Amino acid sequence: MASATQIRPIKSKLTTALLATTFSVLALSGCSQEKSTAEKGSETSAEVAKSESTNNAAETADQEAVTKLLTSYSNIAQAAYEDSLSEAKRLQAAIDAYVANPTTASLDAAKAAYKLARQPYSQTEVFRFDEGFVSANDARKIESVDGWEGQVNAWPLDEALIDYVSESYAGEYDSKDNIINADSITVGSIQQDTKVITPELLAEMNEIGGSEANVTTGYHAIEFLLWGQDTNGVGEGAGNRPFTDYKTDSNCTSGEGNSSDPAICTKRGEYLKAAAQLLVNDLSDMVEQWQPDSENTLRSDLMARSGDNAIRQIFYQMGSLALGELASERMQVAFVTGSTEDEHECFSDLTHLSYAENAHGISNVFRGQYKTVSGQTVGDYGIKQFLIDAGQQEAADQLEAEFEKVAASFDMIVQKGEEEGIKVDQMIATVGQAEQLGISAEEQNERRAWIESAINDLKTLTDSIEIAAKSIGIDNLDADTGSQF
Repeated sequence: MASATQIRPIKSKLTTALLATTFSVLALSGCSQEKSTAEKGSETSAEVAKSESTNNAAETADQEAVTKLLTSYSNIAQAAYEDSLSEAKRLQAAIDAYVANPTTASLDAAKAAYKLARQPYSQTEVFRFDEGFVSANDARKIESVDGWEGQVNAWPLDEALIDYVSESYAGEYDSKDNIINADSITVGSIQQDTKVITPELLAEMNEIGGSEANVTTGYHAIEFLLWGQDTNGVGEGAGNRPFTDYKTDSNCTSGEGNSSDPAICTKRGEYLKAAAQLLVNDLSDMVEQWQPDSENTLRSDLMARSGDNAIRQIFYQMGSLALGELASERMQVAFVTGSTEDEHECFSDLTHLSYAENAHGISNVFRGQYKTVSGQTVGDYGIKQFLIDAGQQEAADQLEAEFEKVAASFDMIVQKGEEEGIKVDQMIATVGQAEQLGISAEEQNERRAWIESAINDLKTLTDSIEIAAKSIGIDNLDADTGSQF
């Protein structure tokens, strides 16, 4: 993680021009007719005062730009998290209706609500990479976005810990007992009571035993409970959990060869509802962190660091999501291995959307605008204009061009996923995997090229982010490069 060092003062072309004019005036006074010592002293004092006034004005203008950027950034974060919370509440309502009356229609409605809920949240992930920047503050409820995020969006998860999986499933957790079908489970040396499922229990169990794969909370636990395990590999199709997994009568199902005790289906519903409630709780906490005029919040902390590391943090977050997280962990790992377990939305096959919305979130910060679910535009100042005002038009233009390339690459992935039904798990398949499904090498190489192009565009974008940061005095940005670069 990059150290939270100060940025050098931002000097715009306007500042340089003003200083040059001042120096020119001083130089011309030396070529004019001789004056008395008193007159020269008076004139020199006036010019020094004028020079100091010019410098102070320039510094004030620079600080005003920083404040404007941080305010717009904070307003965007506030709006995006508020949208995420609103959509999570709609998802919770759909889940409540589904559990109360499990049918094909109510399951489809819950899945549709999940799809909508993911889109604004995926745009917030640019705010995540703040560890090492924010100030320590025991009065703040959330220490950092990065520390909070693990309970909301951790992946991949070991689904066998939560519920039934296929016989061929190979994960870290290999017991037949899981949270839903057993009153207690053993993870390493820990024996955990799982009789009663509550949001608090799920939070306590998240990453139980110190394993990052033992995810029990958040969007992806909900995704698994709605769709079930995707057993199609790199072939067509997502998870296909039947609605009868939530029937609390003799029609209860729990996977082939497993107990169909209605109590298990009841508990499965309790788990799903508890996970949804915890998600709403967590997002409510984060929304509070970005309210204007708040104290002891992530917003107030960011504004307090306006003269220190706040601008570095924003550039670092943009680069780290682009390269370390999205291009590397979420795309390159799955692309190189053809591993659907490393696909970000592997149960629902909605990965194409989360990829694109992650990239969209970075662009929001660059352009300084976020479009809410209701269609309102929030934010009025971003990194682009900040660079221009700092006299770095070329760096701003270069970034603009790279963002356009990234957008085009992800538009292609979304179009293929939404309109043609070619999902990311099919795009990442190796040629050998695809040939076993009757897909020619030529066709599969074309599919893989869609992913590879997006990865490469993100790499180039990150290079431009680092160049732009350097243009305003932020050396050694050290954006997270992930495990593959």
